[in-house]
Amino acid sequence: MRVNIRQWAILALFSVYGCLSALWPYFAYAENGQADRSLLQKGLTIYEIDQELNRIADQEIKLQAQMQSAEQQIREAELSTSEAKIHAAKVVRSYYMGDRDSLWALLFSVGSFSDAVSVLDYLQMILRNDKQALQRHTDAWQRLASVKKELAEAHTSLQRTKERYLQQRERLTALQKEVDAQLADSKEQAALLQQQMLELNKLWEDKGIPLFKTYFQALAGAMQQLPELVTSGGGKNKSGNLVMNGVNYTFQMTDGELNDFLRKKNERFRNLTFHFYPDQVSASGQEGDIAVMIRGSYEMALMDDGSGKPFIRFRILEMQFNGFSLPSTTVEEFEKSFDLGIYPQNIASFLQVTGVRLEEGKLSIMLKLAL
Repeated sequence: MRVNIRQWAILALFSVYGCLSALWPYFAYAENGQADRSLLQKGLTIYEIDQELNRIADQEIKLQAQMQSAEQQIREAELSTSEAKIHAAKVVRSYYMGDRDSLWALLFSVGSFSDAVSVLDYLQMILRNDKQALQRHTDAWQRLASVKKELAEAHTSLQRTKERYLQQRERLTALQKEVDAQLADSKEQAALLQQQMLELNKLWEDKGIPLFKTYFQALAGAMQQLPELVTSGGGKNKSGNLVMNGVNYTFQMTDGELNDFLRKKNERFRNLTFHFYPDQVSASGQEGDIAVMIRGSYEMALMDDGSGKPFIRFRILEMQFNGFSLPSTTVEEFEKSFDLGIYPQNIASFLQVTGVRLEEGKLSIMLKLAL
């Protein structure tokens, strides 16, 4: 039977419509799956922001206690300063009025050597007391200034803490509204989605947090031992990781060498693999039903221990747990709790870092002699 073009087009349309009708449930499922994942992500973020709010509240309590202690110390220091000031004023006035001159004149009016020794001892005792009175005034004033400074810093920290609390509370409220709206739209699946959110948060609390802490703690310890790659020939040859050019040096390490080094230090790193990329480094792996991903970068920084020496700080850009991104509050807490920096002076005390570069598969640290 001949079918003209119009009939063929109609048949084709019905055919396409039938296919789309058959596939529509799968499209709807995929769309719902993305929506469900978004909801779980928000639920995990809400959980972590709530934990941050608890940490902020604890910090606020500590700062308030610190301020109360500082205020008490200020009252005591002010009293001590007032008493020391009175004594110091008497000493200064006695010198200004010439009272001490008459005491020195006694030394020249004695009639015997033994009397001279006694008078000299007496004068030395007065001078010591005068010096102690002036020193007490100086010490009391310095202590008062120091405590006032501590109080001002604690007050500033408390204000910042309160502002951070309000910001996170607003963020939490906005996210909660979004979650409530999505659950309301889900209707029949709302109870199931709520259960899934609870299970994800429970998995993060019971397994995710301990695993991340274990990795970070092990990494912090291993990075302190990184200079062994130079001193013990951890590379392919005895001095392959340190290239010398006059007074300048370059410490080079591939991501393969880093992985080998870490796995020798701790068997746990067999489940975690590092990769170097231009300007970034990532670590990913899986242990049991937990998948982790950490992405970060290295940057130059100055040590805050008073020395002002440069070192290489690791900044965390992203953390993922089972494919879910953890909020910035969690990232900041881990970055604050664990030091993953590189300290080139541990390679040799006479070396000073001047730069750091990340390339595909390789990390380079530029150094110079600290003359």
